[in-house]
Amino acid sequence: MSSKKCFVHTLIIVVLFLIGDRTIFYVLKSGMDRYYGLNKPAKILCLGYSHTVLGIDAQRIEKELGAPVSKYATAGANTLDRLWMARHFLEQQPSVQVVVYDVDPRLFDTEGLSSASYTLFLPYIDDPVMAEYLRREATWQEYATSKIIHTARFRDQTINIALRGLMGKVENKKSARIRVEDYEGKMEQERARRIRVNPESRKCFLETVDFLVRRGITVVLVLIPTIDLLNDLDPTGQNAVLRTFLEVAEKNNNVYFFDYNQDYQHRHELFYDLRHLNESGNEVVTGRLIKDLRCRVQKPGFGRQGTGIKIQGCGS
Repeated sequence: MSSKKCFVHTLIIVVLFLIGDRTIFYVLKSGMDRYYGLNKPAKILCLGYSHTVLGIDAQRIEKELGAPVSKYATAGANTLDRLWMARHFLEQQPSVQVVVYDVDPRLFDTEGLSSASYTLFLPYIDDPVMAEYLRREATWQEYATSKIIHTARFRDQTINIALRGLMGKVENKKSARIRVEDYEGKMEQERARRIRVNPESRKCFLETVDFLVRRGITVVLVLIPTIDLLNDLDPTGQNAVLRTFLEVAEKNNNVYFFDYNQDYQHRHELFYDLRHLNESGNEVVTGRLIKDLRCRVQKPGFGRQGTGIKIQGCGS
């Protein structure tokens, strides 16, 4: 084969690869956008990690409150990730009026968390906001590869998210109920682990709240229940973290803190594992959140036909 023919064949292969690479990427990205609700003008945004993924039914909230709801949540997202997730979403959809932000006693504890959680957002590297974040966090090799080869932006977790979005399976619920006896070994490890506060993580959380409030957005901090077996291990450390959430809410009329732990932590039938709710728990907590949003969070302009959420006449 002549060098000219070899060049032409190589060029054809490269062109076909680039076409296929970009086609697959845009299909997967559209699935991610649907999964996270980045493709619609949401008025309520649920922002968080696995507690939100398994504990809050955004589609039910949307149906019952009559307002567009998106759930930008993924397992492994730390407070720094969430700061940039908030910036990213609001850049795409500035219609947001209320952000439901899930919190828990280990929100500021970075021990055991992946140091590469930023890779979850590589599919959005072309977005100016996420590009800035990824330039700070990713290695130059990761960044360059992702810019050139679009499908290299996806990992197992993000592929799964994209496929769920394409299939319309946005809500991910676990039907199993926890068997406490299966976690005896795990509880020994948890007893040796105290709640720690990483100052940088706490700073990112406070910066996120400030960023949202300055934009006129109501922030609802929701403590999605974790099982009492965990909560009883380090009550002092837990209460210290909860005071942060309380203080933030007390200092700002546009911030609410809903602590659902006390009411539901003892109901083991609501849990899938030590930290996450099952389908029954999701139903209970989502119902409670809907009631609290309707009764306690006054935000004009969302609700069916623009009537807003009714504040009066709600029970306790």
